[in-house]
Amino acid sequence: MKTRAKVFLPVVLAAVLALSGAAHAQPYRSASPFYVGIFGAADLALDESGMVGMKFGYILPQARALAIELEWNYMFEQDIPPQVIGGVRESGDVALSNVLVNLILRYPEGKIHPYIGAGIGASSMNIRNTESVGGTVYVAEETETGFAWQFLAGVNVELAPNLSADLAYRYFGTNPDFTVIDVDYRAHAVTFGLNFHF
Repeated sequence: MKTRAKVFLPVVLAAVLALSGAAHAQPYRSASPFYVGIFGAADLALDESGMVGMKFGYILPQARALAIELEWNYMFEQDIPPQVIGGVRESGDVALSNVLVNLILRYPEGKIHPYIGAGIGASSMNIRNTESVGGTVYVAEETETGFAWQFLAGVNVELAPNLSADLAYRYFGTNPDFTVIDVDYRAHAVTFGLNFHF
C-alpha cells in the first residue's frame, strides 16, 4: 500500500498540471455555482488504509471567493496501536463514516483556484477491540457517534465548463466516547477528486 501511495501522488500531480494546461488553452467560462463531487485517497497516512467520499457544494454568486459544502466520507479499516489500560492490554481496528459541513475560502479568478477551508460535523466510528487479560483474549465491538472537524487546503482546476478537478490535503479529528477503549482519533490524507458543475 505504501509503495502504491508513493507512486499515486506524483501521477495525480502530473495529471492535474497537464489538465490545467489544457484548460488554459480554452476560452474562459465561469463554472456553474452548484457542484457534486467524488474523491478518494489510497493509504497516504491513513495507516495503510484509504478513504472515499462525495460532496455537494455551492459557490456564492455574490461572493465567489466563498463556497459551502455538504460532505460524506468513509475511512476504511485501520489498526489501533496497542495500549495498556488498567493493566489490560488492548488493541483493535477502527472504521469511520463522517458527515461534515465545510466552509471554503477560494481564489475566485481564472481557472485555477487555490483554497483553504474548515468543516464540522459528526463521525460514526466502529471499533473492534481485543483485550488480553491473564492469557485470555476477549473481543468486543462498539459503534459511537461524536463531534468531528477537519481543516482543508488544496487547489481546484477547471477542466471544462462543467468539470473540475481537486487536489486537497485534509486533517481530520474526532473523539467519540467509547466504553471499551479511549480513542482520540487524528488522521491526515491527500485526496484527488472530480466535480461536476451545474
